[in-house]
Amino acid sequence: MTVPREKTTEKRKPRFHLAEARSQGQALALDEDLMHYASRVLRLLDGASLRVWNGKGQEFDGQIQYLGKKLAQITLTSPANRLDHMELERQVYILQALPESDKMDWVLEKCTELGAAGFYPVQGERSVVKLDGERAKKRHAHWERIVMAASLQSERALLPQVCNIGLLEGTLAHIKQSHPNAELLWFTPHAEQNMGMWATNATAKPECPLIVCVGPEGGWSARETELAARMGALPLKFSNRILRTETFAIACLSQLTARLGLDPI
Repeated sequence: MTVPREKTTEKRKPRFHLAEARSQGQALALDEDLMHYASRVLRLLDGASLRVWNGKGQEFDGQIQYLGKKLAQITLTSPANRLDHMELERQVYILQALPESDKMDWVLEKCTELGAAGFYPVQGERSVVKLDGERAKKRHAHWERIVMAASLQSERALLPQVCNIGLLEGTLAHIKQSHPNAELLWFTPHAEQNMGMWATNATAKPECPLIVCVGPEGGWSARETELAARMGALPLKFSNRILRTETFAIACLSQLTARLGLDPI
């Protein structure tokens, strides 16, 4: 009789983001926030092993050294490990009209975990929240921290970018310039074609990003829908049910990943 062996689970090493990480042997200084996180939150001892991720698809083994009360560095102790298998096989971006309250935090966190390549926050005509000036800068910095934390937690290979808040016309023009082959999916309950029909006939185009356009609580205006159509957006119906705006992007990204087989696992 074969006696089953006891399962052992190896504790994951802490993961740090240092964009400057490039090669084995490199020593990288920690800023005050990372120093506090390492010493006070994680309580890492001098010489402790950890992982360093540069946000560009590479991860290294590393070792921390404390050089003083407010000075520490991490030395990269291994060659770069490629993380290509951690990303979706086709880039999917979320164009999200600003929702009220802190609902954008939820969209950013969960869609980052699901593999979104980046985010385009848009000031929709029917958006309840209006952000500009210093408030917009502070909120954008807050969103970047949320995406960073979600990327570290979910073992992302690439750090998603959160673009500055823009108006729909300017944002769509920017997308067309930076991603000329992108497919714009414009979700509206009035569309004749649903996402299931489109996905069934969709051809594999890994080089063509998908842009999921999500309206605010009150939906897209007629003018915004006409503008998107002129920019080449494809109107699609997602469901017979009416989803909240903070639910929609998460549900849609999950459906796209499953229907198009985007997850490399």
